Order: sequence, then C-alpha cells, then structure tokens
Amino acid sequence: MQSQTHVLLALALFSKKDAPLRNWAAFTGALATDAFIYIGFAWYVGLEGQSATLFFRETYFDPLMQFWSALSNSLPLWAALMAAGVTLRKNKFGAALLIFALAAFTQSLIDLPVHADDAHRHFWPLSDYRFVSPVSYWDPAHYGRIAAPLDALLGVICALILWRRFARLRVRIVLGFLIGFYALFTGLSLMSAV
Repeated sequence: MQSQTHVLLALALFSKKDAPLRNWAAFTGALATDAFIYIGFAWYVGLEGQSATLFFRETYFDPLMQFWSALSNSLPLWAALMAAGVTLRKNKFGAALLIFALAAFTQSLIDLPVHADDAHRHFWPLSDYRFVSPVSYWDPAHYGRIAAPLDALLGVICALILWRRFARLRVRIVLGFLIGFYALFTGLSLMSAV
C-alpha cells in the first residue's frame, strides 16, 4: 500500500476533530511502517549517490534494510505498544501511544496481503516468516494493475471522509492535492496497462 494511503486510512480511522495530539499520533504511526524506506532512500540515494533503481532492486533487500523493514512492520511489536497504550491510556501520552500503535498495526496488517517479492517479516521477532502474496499493490507481475487503482480508490475515499470531518482550508487543500495525485497516478497506471 502506498504511504499516502497508509496515512489517509489511519487518519480516517483514528483522527478526531479538535484532537491534534491524537491526529499527530495517527499520522506518525501510519508513517512509522514506511519510515525505514525514506531514511534508507535519503541515505543511499541522497547522500551516497546510489541510483533509485539500484536502491529498490538491491539495497532494499540488504540485511540491514530488511532488519529495519522487519522492525517497522512487526505486528508483535505494534501489539505490545498497543497493550502499553491501553495500560497508560488515562494520561495523554498513553492515549497517544495507543493511537500511534493502532495506526502502525493497521498499516502493517493491511500491507500483509499486498506485498509479493518485497514481503515484510510481519511476525518478527517471533518468526522470520514472510507471507509472499500473489498480489502486489504496485507490481504488474502480481496484479499491480488491478491493486494500484484499488489502493488509490481507498485513498480517495479516506480523503473524502477527512474532507467532511475537517473544514479547515489548509486541510482541504492538502486533501485536494492528494486526491489529484491519486487521479494522476491511477490515470498513468491505467494508460501504461493499455
């Protein structure tokens, strides 16, 4: 699932009007599952000058990157943080921790059935098992031409839910931009499929 879909879904599920700490927790929890990709990309491509193609074809699969992938997509880790958040939910930190962990857990769980050759170790540290799905959210060799527009549709639905929930102009500008991005991305994907 695309990172922006992660964020929009987490915000649609867990955000509330006039609850900035809760909303930031949902936002950062959703991003936490893909943070290793952005940090690795910035390091290897931005600082070391590696090509983006080499990064996604080889470096992404190096043991160090795969460790961070397992850590940031670990369902047991996010479940443990949710339990801590439930225990501490009476204070602001505990409540924010719960939302953060719920957002990350949800994103990891939703990623599970849409990663093929790039599958994560979702059950680490309990297991190194990878569920290699026949479906990929992006890879045309694994139904990506079907899954990518569905991913975009989910993102647009979440953006419309958020559009109704938040009336602030700056929020609606960002949501409008994301909806436009999905329309462009889906249109390009469908054109490349023809």
